[in-house]
Amino acid sequence: MRQKNTANKRASRKRKKEQMEKSLETANGVSQDHPPPKRHRIQSPEPSEGLAGPSNPAPAHIPIDPVLLNQETPTTTSTPRILRDVEVMTDPPSALINPPSISHDQGPPSPTLSALTDLDSRDLATPIIGSQVHQQSDTVQWSDGSTTVLPCIMKDGVNICQDDADAVSFFASLPESLPGTSKNVVHLQYSDWRFKSRELCDEISAALGVNKAVVIRHITTPEPATFDLEYLEDRGMSDLMRVVIHDAEQRAKDFTYPHQHATLAQFVGNIHDPNKIQCILDVPFGQAGLPLSLANLDSGIVNGWNQTTVDWPIGEKVHPDNFTVHSWALAHGPAYWTYPHHDSDGGATFVQIETGEKKWGLYKPTREDTITRTDLCDMAPKLLGFHRNRQTIEENWHGEVVTLLPGDMLIQPPGQFHAVYTPIASFATGGHFYNYESMHLTELSRYVDHKQGKHLTNQEHEHSLETFQRMVLNLPRISRRVKLYSRSLMALCMMVLDCDKYVAAGTEKPKLNRGTTKQAHDIANAIIKYFWKDLKTATKVYRKKEPDGSNSQMRPGQPISREELLNCLMPFTTL
Repeated sequence: MRQKNTANKRASRKRKKEQMEKSLETANGVSQDHPPPKRHRIQSPEPSEGLAGPSNPAPAHIPIDPVLLNQETPTTTSTPRILRDVEVMTDPPSALINPPSISHDQGPPSPTLSALTDLDSRDLATPIIGSQVHQQSDTVQWSDGSTTVLPCIMKDGVNICQDDADAVSFFASLPESLPGTSKNVVHLQYSDWRFKSRELCDEISAALGVNKAVVIRHITTPEPATFDLEYLEDRGMSDLMRVVIHDAEQRAKDFTYPHQHATLAQFVGNIHDPNKIQCILDVPFGQAGLPLSLANLDSGIVNGWNQTTVDWPIGEKVHPDNFTVHSWALAHGPAYWTYPHHDSDGGATFVQIETGEKKWGLYKPTREDTITRTDLCDMAPKLLGFHRNRQTIEENWHGEVVTLLPGDMLIQPPGQFHAVYTPIASFATGGHFYNYESMHLTELSRYVDHKQGKHLTNQEHEHSLETFQRMVLNLPRISRRVKLYSRSLMALCMMVLDCDKYVAAGTEKPKLNRGTTKQAHDIANAIIKYFWKDLKTATKVYRKKEPDGSNSQMRPGQPISREELLNCLMPFTTL
C-alpha cells in the first residue's frame, strides 16, 4: 500500500509540472514549432568615408565578435556577457618585447580580440534623460554599438552646448580601437600577465617608447557601485571638501575660465540637475597611484627620488607636484566633453576607471615618421576646433576611440593628444609619471608646450626639472635592468642642461639652483661629451633626419652600451 501511494504522488507531481510548463510556453508564445524570438540589437554605423582610422577594421583572420562586425549573431552563440564585464582576450605573452633585440620601427604586437557584448545593455542614454540630463538631449550611436546622450543645456529654447554636441557627434564617428587592427594602441588582458609583473612593465615601457598607448583590461574587478556621496566618502573624501568645478555652461561663456568653487556635496547634487554638466579635474587622491605591479614604470619616483637621497639628501624645499601628480582622481557628471589636448610637462599618463564609463579618443599625426616638430606645433591647435576643422583633422591625424569600463586602465605616452567624453557619471583614478625609455617624447611634448602651451594643455606643473635632475643623478648607479636609448638619454640631458628652452608659453622661467643642480649638470655634461662631443653636436644628432627621410621624432634611438656608460660615469660612483 505504501509503495502504491508513493507512486501515485510521483505521478501527480509529474502531471502538475507538465501542466505548468505548458501554461508558461503558451503565455510566452513559445512552442516546439515556434522558437523564442530573436532579441534585436543596436546596429553600429559604418565609419564615414574619409575618417582617419584603420583601412580594414575587421580582417577575416581576427576573431572579432559578430556583433561588433554588424552581423547577425549565430543562434549557437553562448549567452553574451554585459559590456561591464567585457572580456578582451589576448594571445599568451610567450614572445615578450625586448627592445634591444627588436627594431623600434615596429611596436609591440596587439593581441587578438574575443568579446561578446549584450548591446541591449549599451543604451546609456535612456536611463538618465530627464533625471540627470535635459529631456531634450539628442542621442548618438558610437562605433562600438553604444548609444549616449549629446551635451545639452537649454537656455531660452537654445542648447548653449551645441558646439560640444557637434564635437561629440564627430567624435562618435571615429572607429573603436580594437586589438589586432589598431596601429597605435596595444591591447592587453591583465589575467595573462598577473604573475609576470616585470615582463608586463617591460612590455608597457617598450610600447610607450615607440609612442603607443596601452590598454589593460580588467586590471581590477571593482564591485558595481553608484557614484554618490557615500561612494566618495568610502574613499576618504568629505562632503564639505572644497573643490574647483569645471562647468560646461560657464565654459560656453568663457572658454578660458570654466571654473566654479563649490563643495563636494554640491557637485554630487548637481549630477541630478538636468541643466548642469560639470566635472572636477585633478581631485587630490594621494592614496592611489600606479598599482604595485606597475610601480617600476615610474622612473622619476623609483629611480630619481628613491635611489638618490643617500648620495644627495633632500635638504631643501622641493615642489609638492614632484609627488602629488603621481596620484589624482577625476569626478565627472554625465555628458561632459573634454576637448583635445595633451597633458603638460611631458608626463606619461595613466587612468583607471573605478565606476562609470569613458570614451577616450587618441590622436596621432598620420605622418608620424616624417613630421617635423615645427609642423606638429602648427597642426596641434587645429584639434581645438574639432568639428570645424574636420577635413584638416582627417587629412593630418589618425583618431580612434578606446571605451574604458570599470577595472580598465589606459596608459598613454608623453605628449599624446586626446579627447574624452564621459557619457554617464563616473569616477576614475590616475596620475602622471616619467619613464627613461620615453624621455624623447617628454622632450618633444615640452617643446610643443614651449611654443603652444597656452592652447594645448589643461594643467600646468612646475616640478619637472627637479625630477629630471634626480633621474640624471641616478645614472651612475642605475640598475642594468633599466633600458636606456640614445635619443631618450640625450633628451633627458638636454632638458637638464638647457632647461630655459622648455618653459611652457605663458609661464615663468624656473629659478632652480639646488644643491643637486651642479652635480646633475656635471653628470649630464659628462654623458654628452663622452657620446656626442658637446651639446650643440648632440642637438644636431638628436634632430638629424634618417637616410630614408624620416626624422625619428617618435623613436628612442639605439640601445646605450652600459659598459661605456659605466666607464663614462665612474668618477661619480665613489662612496
